[in-house]
Amino acid sequence: MTLYLVYRAPRDLKDRSLIPKRLRSLGCTPLRRSLWKVEEEQLCKVLKTLAENRPILLKRTREIQKPQIIKEESIPELGSLIMVTYRLPKDVDRGKVRRLLLRTPCIRLCRSVYAFPQNQARLDKDKKLIDAHRFSNIIQEMGGNVRVLTRVVVVNPRDAEYLLQETRERFRRRLLEIVKQCKNLYSLVYTKGSDPYWIQKKLTELKKRYVTLKNVAMFYEKWLGINLSKDLLKPYRAIKKAHHAISEK
Repeated sequence: MTLYLVYRAPRDLKDRSLIPKRLRSLGCTPLRRSLWKVEEEQLCKVLKTLAENRPILLKRTREIQKPQIIKEESIPELGSLIMVTYRLPKDVDRGKVRRLLLRTPCIRLCRSVYAFPQNQARLDKDKKLIDAHRFSNIIQEMGGNVRVLTRVVVVNPRDAEYLLQETRERFRRRLLEIVKQCKNLYSLVYTKGSDPYWIQKKLTELKKRYVTLKNVAMFYEKWLGINLSKDLLKPYRAIKKAHHAISEK
């Protein structure tokens, strides 16, 4: 059986370069920097090699599997996924990709490798968000090289649990960034010489980002049962506070 493996690349450059050499010596095939194709016979040695790098195994299935909504004390199942991996030219603005990912409900498997639900249209009928197909097209328009694998599932449920927790934390960091920027704008309102038009413009941008993230949060809840409603309250209150300060000046 052919399996797919992703891992967290070590920060140390020397260790980072050693891992691909070891994987090649074991007969693994690279698809991207931290995404490899592995045959089942090689698996034990490969997992031992990557023991400290959080390896996650995936496989392709013939039938589409539905995700299991998270319940208390249950181990989640992500169901069938579309895995998109890409490589961008060196001169491309990475900030554009980061902004694109704000509108893209997905699970980060490793650098430049993301997993999408197999049937996103069923969960996003209004097409407010970016799906795997649109994401791939946009990356290609930017000159990127894209590879797509469908009907992929996470082999180990514990890995699925880890990926979901990472997805939650990443989303919360995006919300806290809005809170931080709103606090900065609030301080600027009462700073002598600050430009009120610039402050209003920045607050409008943050409002739009918040609405986008709110739509992504609603999607995550439909897809995986992740409830982020409490996390959304902090940026909402921060935006409201900044707006009230601007209105009073």
